Amino acid sequence: MQVQGSIPGAHPRLAALAGLALGCSVALAAGNAVAAASVLPPFVIGPTANDPHSHAAFPGTPHDIIKVSSRLRVTNAVAQGLNFFAIQVNFPNKTWAHGGPQRVDGHYQMNWGGLVNRGGGSKDYREEDPAADLLLMQNGPDSQRSPAYAWTVGKEYVLTIERGKQVTLPPGEYVFIGSGPKVSVPAVRTLWEWKFTLKPADGNGPTQVSTLYDAADRIASFYIWNECGYGSCGKGQSASWSMPAYVSLDAPLAEKQAQTLKRF
Repeated sequence: MQVQGSIPGAHPRLAALAGLALGCSVALAAGNAVAAASVLPPFVIGPTANDPHSHAAFPGTPHDIIKVSSRLRVTNAVAQGLNFFAIQVNFPNKTWAHGGPQRVDGHYQMNWGGLVNRGGGSKDYREEDPAADLLLMQNGPDSQRSPAYAWTVGKEYVLTIERGKQVTLPPGEYVFIGSGPKVSVPAVRTLWEWKFTLKPADGNGPTQVSTLYDAADRIASFYIWNECGYGSCGKGQSASWSMPAYVSLDAPLAEKQAQTLKRF
């Protein structure tokens, strides 16, 4: 009688080894199936989501994040006004930064910059205080903060914000953001690099890396959002996002995926 799963005419030890290999293959396949099943599907911000909210938060993520990433596919961006698709990170020292591709009056670019939270929205822009703000963060020059970047509607991109090395900036004159005034900073500042990377998911196309500096060594929370303005709102702006992956100080070698989403 032939035992099911054995090799006819084979030495008993070889048959046993073959059975062990078969078992390992089945276990590996099952493990891969579980891993694949644990990857959550993307979500849409836009009309096809049947939800008017433009922002997504991710409850349950830790407050000591050092890297966050998501895949983005813009499905509609209009010619006029501002179209901005971004990850926003909020640092525990009341600063924040956002990064992503933009289409501004037909021009394609990316943006990676931040401000101090003084109540949110336009108030953060109106109430900038460069002398005080430079003690908390330092934006990159415009060549890094908002460079041209020829992204394409319908193509998938990977957006990543990641902590780099700790740096020391000497006393001197600095511009906090954009074309703002030069401000004298009399003291040495010790800040962290925070790098934003935008690249095509398929590897075909340019990779843009931009850096700003912040006194915070971690991200306390993050959002994903679509932003419109100056004539682009109400025109069907839409994008698909993957559930973000993140790495925390508590587990720096383990990348995890956010499991829940809350729109607002």
